[in-house]
Amino acid sequence: MTHKFLTVAVAGALLLGACGSSSKSSAASAPVKLSGTVNNKGTKVVSGTSVSVALADFAFTPTYIEAKPGTKLTVQLKNTGTTTHTFTIASPATDKSLVPGSSGTVTVTVPQSGSLNFYCRFHRGIGMQGAIVAKA
Repeated sequence: MTHKFLTVAVAGALLLGACGSSSKSSAASAPVKLSGTVNNKGTKVVSGTSVSVALADFAFTPTYIEAKPGTKLTVQLKNTGTTTHTFTIASPATDKSLVPGSSGTVTVTVPQSGSLNFYCRFHRGIGMQGAIVAKA
């Protein structure tokens, strides 16, 4: 009986340890913290003035975009998902709606510091959000 208990205890500890490290690494990979759920599909460092972003069910790829402060950034959007999505920024007001299979472009200015958050109006609550981050 003691042997079974020890086996279960060790297995449980390994499982909890694995879960803990997984959560830590995803939080550490985000360049900024956004409130609520974020379906993190990575970070793209942009050296030029344009970036491609895929909108799919229910995330932006990449989720985080790092660019030089003050850059006028052209964001090329492609909805690769099966439902309508938006690329929305509250201020300055930007709202581009894309049906499945469609593409579009928006131009935004990277802030001098901090980040500019974007999201899908329909799916933000389930983690479809990201940020453009100023990085010198």
